[in-house]
Amino acid sequence: MLKKSALGWPKIAGLGIALVVAGQFSGWNFGLMAGGWLNMLIATLLMALLCGGLALCVAELSTALPSAGGVFVYAQSAFGPFVGYLVGVACALALTIGTGAAATFICAYTESIFGLGGWPVKIALFAVIIGFHLRGVGEAMGLTFIAGVIAVVALLTFGVAMAPHVELANLLKMPVNAGPAISLGGIFACVPFAIWLFITVEQTGSAAEEADNPGRSMPRGILAAVGTLLVTALVVLVCAPGAGGVETVGSAGDPLYAAMSSSNAFGDGSWLAKVIGCGAVFGLIATFFSLIYAASRQLFAMARDGLFPQWLGKTGKRGTPYPALLLIGAIGLPLSAIDPATVMLAVVLLLNVCYLFIFAAYLRIKRSQPDLPRPFTLAGGTVVAWLGLALTLVVIAACFQLDTMMLIALAATFTLCLLNFLLRTRRTHAVEVPDHA
Repeated sequence: MLKKSALGWPKIAGLGIALVVAGQFSGWNFGLMAGGWLNMLIATLLMALLCGGLALCVAELSTALPSAGGVFVYAQSAFGPFVGYLVGVACALALTIGTGAAATFICAYTESIFGLGGWPVKIALFAVIIGFHLRGVGEAMGLTFIAGVIAVVALLTFGVAMAPHVELANLLKMPVNAGPAISLGGIFACVPFAIWLFITVEQTGSAAEEADNPGRSMPRGILAAVGTLLVTALVVLVCAPGAGGVETVGSAGDPLYAAMSSSNAFGDGSWLAKVIGCGAVFGLIATFFSLIYAASRQLFAMARDGLFPQWLGKTGKRGTPYPALLLIGAIGLPLSAIDPATVMLAVVLLLNVCYLFIFAAYLRIKRSQPDLPRPFTLAGGTVVAWLGLALTLVVIAACFQLDTMMLIALAATFTLCLLNFLLRTRRTHAVEVPDHA
């Protein structure tokens, strides 16, 4: 059993912020090289609409159907076990491989600031953070909340420090090989990176089963997280390229540090740049914490429902799903060797496939189960969900910039998972309907 009433709304907000905040320190900046700043700004506002609307739909679903399985449970309730299973697999896989990209970005900052990086840092990260999770959800989320607060303070401090150095010419200068300053093609190219500023905030729904008074704490926590993330996203989007230049920031693994240490800002070796860089490390670690939390709960919930091996559904004395946590480390660590831009596109593609079904599940459950108790109801939810569906289709189309090998790997993984589902369904059916012939 998971530990009940362990999380109040501040910890839920901290989880939502921590799940996303690493994307504001690294990753989003690749979109600057894809389409330039103006196209990236428009794409960012569109993705804020998508992810904010999704998070609010999930807030309603999470209070009506509170479960550690989150999006998997919503899809299953609306469309049956097969669709629920596919969504659960896509979500768990995205969160798990996302830990590899987070570890790579942490190493980029630690190498610039402290001269330490590579495999020793990655191995230590997985070992220490999974160790904290094994101690219990309250302890892990308490540390995550603190790290998320430090990260937000660092982002706001970055904005205050860099604002005087922002120049419009830096923002409007187009990178080499980019098209017009504003174009549909440019916005389309930026979309998979712009969503990185907000992606996975909806995974806060996985905390509903462990939340204190979900009907009150879940929407409050999610709304606080989305509002905070929108402010910090605009801060980094304007201040980093505005001071450091689109090309310098757009190609860096540590864009905030690169912007602050540029000749137009504080210069190489700046103590303030190192302080903000340390805040970035905290933010990335907070996201690392939260990705492991959400992925482990997804695997646990699916195993508990008989969709994955039973050993993944076990919990320890402290109520933590320790086999799922260890499996995430075994998968995520090797994947940190892959180019982070490739991992990012794979994560975005997988999660947006989930988003399609979440929006569709929201619409179907609202229509087919109108009497379901809803402690929180989203005003205009139907319109929000249809708009979200349209934007999600755009993101999925944009993700086919992904390289062929990663697409093949994802297809092979889904084939294996499909076989697993068919075998488990057949075995369950054979037990329920024995052959007496």
